[in-house]
Amino acid sequence: MASDDLENGHAAVDPPTTLSGPDESESSSASSATESREPMEELPGLPRLNYKLLDHKKKLFLVGGLLLLEGSILPIVLFYPLWFATSLRHGILFAIITSFFGIVSGLEFAHRSWRLIMKDDKYRPLGGKRWRFDFTHMTLSIGYTVMTGILIGASIPHEPLVRPLAMPLPLFFIEVGVLAVATGFMDARNMAATCNVSSTPKGAPIPPVLLTFIEDVVAVDGGAGKTYRERLLGRYKISKDFRALIRGLNWFWGVGSVLVGAGSLAVVWTVPQEIGYGIGWGAPLGFTIIWTTITIFWAHYALRSEKTRWVVRCERQGREKNEKHAES
Repeated sequence: MASDDLENGHAAVDPPTTLSGPDESESSSASSATESREPMEELPGLPRLNYKLLDHKKKLFLVGGLLLLEGSILPIVLFYPLWFATSLRHGILFAIITSFFGIVSGLEFAHRSWRLIMKDDKYRPLGGKRWRFDFTHMTLSIGYTVMTGILIGASIPHEPLVRPLAMPLPLFFIEVGVLAVATGFMDARNMAATCNVSSTPKGAPIPPVLLTFIEDVVAVDGGAGKTYRERLLGRYKISKDFRALIRGLNWFWGVGSVLVGAGSLAVVWTVPQEIGYGIGWGAPLGFTIIWTTITIFWAHYALRSEKTRWVVRCERQGREKNEKHAES
């Protein structure tokens, strides 16, 4: 979430129970409540997330760009020139393309694996054991295994199977989307987790999987560690506006991922295989760019609104407390 509110701070992880979050009715008077406050000023009882994306923009753009290159751009850029402009045997063509898959993601996966199994438990989920990976790691493991299996299996025949070779990315989006929709439904029904979901223990109400992905990625890949996990879960627990943001974005990405994944698969199997290959690897990329752009503006507005309403709530409670003292 690229927002000024994803900033450093020192608020307590377990905030006072009296500040349970501002009411929706206070939004009309909230617009001017924070005009005199500095952007980094602490808000009583609201845990800071202790992480600012802009402080890590170089790594974000480098790793994110390389992952996009490996996972979407490179297969398309290599396929069409080699397919139409050379006499290269198709088996060799796909061997070249497949050889690039997993270089960047594999290194990043190995890096996060090492952080999770280090003797120091700085990056592991709250209450997690050394050899038990987080939920995001398990999700990626299943997705990468399926994707790699398809790429290898469909490349083996003398004439490679082009349509199956266009399926890995849409299937991955369907996997993630189904997880988001399923956990969104479970969260709406206040259902309990049937297993440990990163820092959410078995038997506790399961949150939307987007919250878990944010927790794991920032804590491990972003290097924020357990402190971030504590603050994020504390923020989600106490702030009604933050819960609404996470739930809304979870449905937004979940439904969108299922639709783009299923739609891409349908196109891959109904159009000429050369066109289907480009759709299978290109449509998820276009979807990600559009959804990410919308998410940035959505999160920025929602987090600023959350802070403003929190300030209004605190000021109102302060006035009520002063009035009670005056009456006594």
